[in-house]
Formats: sequence, structure tokens, C-alpha cells
Amino acid sequence: MTAVDHQAFATGLASRRAGKPVVVPHVVGGQERFDGDLITREDPSKPSVTVSGCHDATEDLVRLAVDTSRAAQREWAQVPLVKRIEHVRRAIDHVAGAVDDWALRVALEIGKTHGAARAEGLEVLDILRCYTEYAARPGAFEDERSADPSGFANDSVLRPYGVFGVITPFNFPIVQAAGPTVAALLAGNGVVVKTSHQGPWSGHGVYEMCAAMDLPAGLVNIVHGADEPGKALAASDVDGISFTGSVAVGRTIMRSFTDGPYARPVIAEMGGKNPVIVTDTADLEAAADGIVFSAFDLAGQKCSALSRVLVTPGAHDRLVELVAERAQRVVVADPAAADAFAGPVVTTAALARFDRIVAASRDGGFTVHGGERVDGDGYFVRPAIVSSVPADHELSTTEHFLPFLTISRVPSFAEALRAANATPMGLTAGIYTGDLEEARAFLHAIEAGCVDVNVPGHATTGWWPGPQTFGGWKASGSTGTHTLGKWYWQQFARQQARKLPAELASLLSY
Repeated sequence: MTAVDHQAFATGLASRRAGKPVVVPHVVGGQERFDGDLITREDPSKPSVTVSGCHDATEDLVRLAVDTSRAAQREWAQVPLVKRIEHVRRAIDHVAGAVDDWALRVALEIGKTHGAARAEGLEVLDILRCYTEYAARPGAFEDERSADPSGFANDSVLRPYGVFGVITPFNFPIVQAAGPTVAALLAGNGVVVKTSHQGPWSGHGVYEMCAAMDLPAGLVNIVHGADEPGKALAASDVDGISFTGSVAVGRTIMRSFTDGPYARPVIAEMGGKNPVIVTDTADLEAAADGIVFSAFDLAGQKCSALSRVLVTPGAHDRLVELVAERAQRVVVADPAAADAFAGPVVTTAALARFDRIVAASRDGGFTVHGGERVDGDGYFVRPAIVSSVPADHELSTTEHFLPFLTISRVPSFAEALRAANATPMGLTAGIYTGDLEEARAFLHAIEAGCVDVNVPGHATTGWWPGPQTFGGWKASGSTGTHTLGKWYWQQFARQQARKLPAELASLLSY
């Protein structure tokens, strides 16, 4: 990123902060609606500035959005796959032109720094290109079958479910809505998106993306608000749901979707308590670099963020020194600052939670590096590194979703691997080691969906749709199949085997 690019970004932030807040509408059936109480969103870097707003969608509006999408989906399901792909691809040019505008929205509502904010639009571009390319491959929606020896015509194809709800988190308010929406549309479904009330203006970009696809009116609807609209969407008669958020909420949705006359699909990406193992043979300088980036990028507010280090005795003391030194140099600042590495935490509630766990660490007699508030108006804190914490302590096993890292001394590599797996979650994990057999054992035994071995600059994070897929095991994901991969969008369809007399074979078109 050039200095000129960042200056334009900083100028854009200043201009938007000086303007009126953008209040985004619900859109149902192509009509803008403002049902429900107004919710305003402050800039977490400058909380005195209100940057956006939305209305808290009512239960009736959510139900109308689902019904409207269902009616339009009947038409969409009849559109041939090749035409559905053409429609979705129409959004590519729109998104390419929206990258910088979306970056401003995300920086203002979430506090992301320039590179991370631009990455929202760039990743959506990759999603559009990857998913449409996968869907266009021969046989993408058809299973390979042998000829029927009785002479009947037969096939086995993927068919849409109907309408999917998409519930999104604050930290990736555009990407986490765009991915499942694109996948559901390619599979022939309608979609109702419920954005995060902490990033409604950002999340509304997904509706704008879909509008560029020239879809049937009402196929994609968007509602905004806090918790109640999300609960209403999960309680509605949608045919499936995509959820990104906490393990507790995701498991509640999954349980509810097994009730009723039949189970409905829940495609959930949930939290992680992500470890890195560092052994005596590791390059400790490289390990410290990767740890600090993966723990404190986006102020630790990523499901993939590193939050616990498991280090063997010979490397422990020096690694703590190196990590603390690097964390002290991390620039925590307004995204408008050219050298900002991390921005604020997202809300006053997150700020208070950070203060509580840092205080608990000190009260527990553990060694705390950092953890102070940064002077100024925003929700800024110094990254906290807490060492001498037992690997099984609550501070080391609870997902905090904050710039908070524990470092635990473990007696051996084998014990580190055991501790790394001793959690219900399994999203990301990493290792730094100079021992080939330790690396091999880690790859064989670690229980996580995304793993790194000796990756410079990234202990557990750094996944993109082209070279990498992304998803969790155990409580971190409901399906074991990753987003950003060629099998992801197939989850938004169900398989149907069809057999007809040979003279009716022409009916088996897809």
C-alpha cells in the first residue's frame, strides 16, 4: 500500500466523520423499509462520532423477508445453472469498484486498519471468482453414475433447499455475509441476510452486491438489528441457516434446527481457542514474529486469532522476552494513522471485558506485559501478554476475542500437543519447531481445521480463498467442510437421484 493510497483513505475517513451518519434501510422485495427502533453505531476510534445506524427489524418484517424470498426462489430454482452463474458474476465489476468505499465503512464501524479494511472487498472478489469457477466445472452439480443396466435414464443431482438465512458477525461484516450468500444463490436458493448492528452500513454492501446481479425481485432480502432479528430469523421457517459467531449461539441454533418434523441444515463457523506450540528447537525470532501478528491483528477480534502459546522449557524465557518486546512496539491507533497496526476493540463492553481479564491475571499472580488503556477517546488498549499461566487455567482455555495472549510452559512437545487438543474447539493451530518428527507428529495429531508449520509472520492466521480454505473442527464448525473451497457451496443443496424411462431422458436436464 502506497503513502498516496493511505492518504486518500485517511482523507476519506475524515470526510465521512464530518458528515451525517448513514442510516441503512431494510430491503424486502426491493422496497426499502425502516421498521423497528433506531440503533446508532459509534466510531470505536472516536466514540463521540456516530457513523451509521439501522432499525431493529421486527419479527413480522423478518417473517415477511423469508416469505418474499421463498416466492422469488421458485422462479430462481428454474433458472439453469449456467444462467445463475452469469447473474452472480455480474457482481464482480461492482465489487471491484466498491473496495475502497467498503474499506471506509469497515474502518469507521469496526475500527479496522487500512490493509485489513480493504481486504474485505478483495476477499469478496476472490469468493465471487472462486465459487463461480467451481460451479462452472463440468459435473459440479451432478454425481458421476454408471449406465443403468435396465435401460432407464438416471442421474443424481444437487437441488436447492429453498431459503437460507445468513447471520453475520461484526468482525468481518461484509465477507462473512457475502460468502454464504454467493454460495446459496449458485445452488439455487433465496437468501435473507441479517447483518451485525455493529456494522450495518458495511453489511449492507452485500445487498448492494446482490443488486448488481440482476436477480428476481425479493430473492435476496436484508434486515438489520441487534439480537432479536437474528433470533427471529433462526426461529422462522427458513430451510437452512448460515451462522458465523460464538460456539454457544451456534450450538443453540443447531439444537433448534433438529427439532420439528425434520432436521434442517446449519452451516456454522464458530469460535476458536487457537494454540501455537513452540519447542526448544524452534527459530524463536520467527516464532515471536508470527505470534505477535496472529494474536494482535484486528486487536485479537478474529475467530482465527492466536490466543495461547504452549512452549517447552528450554525456549520459554527467551520467547516471553521476544514476544513482549515485539508487542510493545505494536502501534495501536486510529486507522487514519499510516503506521497503525491494530485499531480499537469494538465496543465499551469489549473494553470493560478486557480490563476485567487483565485485572484477573494480575490478581492471580501471573506476569502481565502490556494490557493498559491507550490515552485518547477511542476504545484502544495495549496488547496483553500473560505468562506463567498453567495451560489448563481458565484464562488459557476461554475464548476472549480480545488482544489477550497467554504463554504457558509445558514439560514436553507431547504435553504441548495434548494441551493444544484439550479444548472443545478446533479452528486454527500452529507450531514452530526445528525437529522434523515433531512437525510430522503435529500434522498427524492436531485437531484443527487450519494448521501452520513454521510459517513466517503467521502463527495461526493468514488464510485466503485462492491458496487456502478456512474452517474448523469440533465445536468450531458444524460441517467439517471449509468456506472458500470447492465443496463449500454444495452444502447449500441436497442430492436427488432421478430415474425415468429412456424415452423421457430429455427431462433430466439441469
